[in-house]
Amino acid sequence: MKQLFTVLIAAGMMFVACDKNDDKNETPETLTNQTYVGTLTVDQTDSTTYTQENVTVGIAITDTAGMVLTFNQVSFSERMPVKIDMTIPHIEYTANGANYTLSGNNIVPLAMGGEFPKYTITNLSGTIADGALSVSMNCGGFPTKFSGSASKE
Repeated sequence: MKQLFTVLIAAGMMFVACDKNDDKNETPETLTNQTYVGTLTVDQTDSTTYTQENVTVGIAITDTAGMVLTFNQVSFSERMPVKIDMTIPHIEYTANGANYTLSGNNIVPLAMGGEFPKYTITNLSGTIADGALSVSMNCGGFPTKFSGSASKE
């Protein structure tokens, strides 16, 4: 009886040890949908910079469009009469744990129900790391940057 009790305790300890070891080997969750809030800056043709605060950028990873960035209710100039939602699909990305590196070139953005080839995205580069998103790109001929933190909502 004493040997059976010893075997049961040993088996229980192995189960607990395996369970704790599994926790240490978990891979981080993949980035599926996340929203970042931050600052958008656009270099204007007249050597000034337009800045919009509290811009939200949504990120999604899909099977068909790769990583997708959606800039919500943005304007790219003081003279722009309305704010728009602009989506940039087909962004290439690599993951290193919970960090991502973004890149893309010659991507036609979508806005107001259609494509906007006049504002083709070139030289897109960025990172997602430590709860922050940083992206730089040319939107048409306008150097554009976004820097923000993950939204808590």
